[in-house]
Amino acid sequence: MNPSIAGLCSAIFLREEAGLEPTIVPSPSPTSGLYIRTRGGDLTKVSIPPDCLAFQTGEALELVTAGKLRATPHCVRVGQTQVGAKISRETFALFMQPDTHQRISESDTFGSFSKKVLEEHYEEARVI
Repeated sequence: MNPSIAGLCSAIFLREEAGLEPTIVPSPSPTSGLYIRTRGGDLTKVSIPPDCLAFQTGEALELVTAGKLRATPHCVRVGQTQVGAKISRETFALFMQPDTHQRISESDTFGSFSKKVLEEHYEEARVI
């Protein structure tokens, strides 16, 4: 997704054990988590405290503001875990975006922009 703004909560890690409910565990690796690309080009790990929300600007907002606000390039990295450990990273993101018919630049609506982004990132992207 390339929203205007994304609200993000802190991640938790769950261990799955046969016959038991998943349990919250510490991160299995100090390198697991959300990373952003700084304006200087460095990749920096972001830690969102458990009682906080973070907000990230998206590419659509960058277009709407003609570059006054810039999108935050980001990725999630998964570090090494113990062999056989069934640990998942869980989080929640709320994507806030304009209506698909709303114009976000001279040449694009949010819908046409989203379609282009999907086609760039996914070989067989189809908008239904």
